[in-house]
Amino acid sequence: MQATKCVTQPCESNELRNLLGECLTITYSAIAYGQENGINNRKGMKAFYQTLKGVRVPSCYKVATITRACAVLKSRKKSEKRGAKTRHPRPLRPMVCIISGFFITMKGRLFIPLRRDKYFDAQLNHHVQQTLAGRNLRSLMITQNALSFCYSEEVKPLPIRSVFGVDRNEKNLTFGDEGKVTQIDLTETVRIRQTSREIVGSFRRNDVRLRRKLAPKYWKRASDRTNQMLHAATSLIVETAVEDGAAIALEDLAGNNRMYEKGNGQGPDYRFRLNSWPHQKAWKMLEYKAAWRGIVTIPLTRSETYGSSSVHWACGEKLRKPENGDAVHRRMLWCQACRVWMDRDVNAAVVLSQRGLARFASSHPRPKSRSQQALEAAEKGLAGEATKGNPTQPAILRVDASKLAHRPMVNTAIGHAKG
Repeated sequence: MQATKCVTQPCESNELRNLLGECLTITYSAIAYGQENGINNRKGMKAFYQTLKGVRVPSCYKVATITRACAVLKSRKKSEKRGAKTRHPRPLRPMVCIISGFFITMKGRLFIPLRRDKYFDAQLNHHVQQTLAGRNLRSLMITQNALSFCYSEEVKPLPIRSVFGVDRNEKNLTFGDEGKVTQIDLTETVRIRQTSREIVGSFRRNDVRLRRKLAPKYWKRASDRTNQMLHAATSLIVETAVEDGAAIALEDLAGNNRMYEKGNGQGPDYRFRLNSWPHQKAWKMLEYKAAWRGIVTIPLTRSETYGSSSVHWACGEKLRKPENGDAVHRRMLWCQACRVWMDRDVNAAVVLSQRGLARFASSHPRPKSRSQQALEAAEKGLAGEATKGNPTQPAILRVDASKLAHRPMVNTAIGHAKG
């Protein structure tokens, strides 16, 4: 299993800033060319690449800027396809990612090409040298104030004995299976974001200095503190999964921000609070940390994620919400069949664990008995006869024999969970 990580070193230079300015200009030109000609792939940009012969930037930067422009154009095409309003591409940050052209000497000296036979050199610090030693260096990201190296390593997957479901919410991260469930409190992240919003909202002037310097300063501080707490929480999940030999099942929350868009009849405070969920950051942290430790991650689809909080993991009964004004059971649901109150986050984590286990078990089928093999052979024979040409009227056209033995996913999940 291939695992990737990044290591960053601060670096500021006027030469690199001038280089990034030239690359940004080429990126905007490539975006304009793609919009005029309806092109959003590198193969179609071949004619545009030929027009850059007079540009003195090395070819590795030309390819990188065209690749970035194609990514912007593809994102714009997706937005137009789903009916979203598109505008002119917003200003891009000056940055470039190259996969060739640079090299590192044995003494830790980095050389970045600027022009033909002209390089910018920088000494890598001890931490970066130790991190990159003996690993496969994939790419180099150059920004205005930092150099980021992406490296990879082959990791042997760990044996899987169980599956942990991870339920991400506004104020907690809940993970576990039927045997053990752990809940990590993230209430402090909500307080930090709300406090930063109140501080920025208390500014009475609306000038450039406040918008570009003071306000980003407070939001960056809030993001750094939130990321620190998320790193600690996700590291705990990964370490627990390593100790228990568990895979991690992640729910699909893509598109949840559409539920809290402006114009849905919700207040600004409610929208801000729910749009501040760091669920996407937690997903990315869990993915790369799990891959680096050899843990398998199981991304569940939206159909598999649906109803994870409202269906009881033990009996499959539909859970009921508490009555209005019941502050004791505010985050709990009632099961009429089992006559118990269930924490909705704990229940969701166990249900996701069961569905992840069903997905994992279906990808590793068990050895079949002779009776099952005979039944499948008979089914394939029937399907084969059905697809043969009939001079009068065909019985069934293009029947897939594998579909005849298909079983509902719900039954499969329950069977594996109980077994």
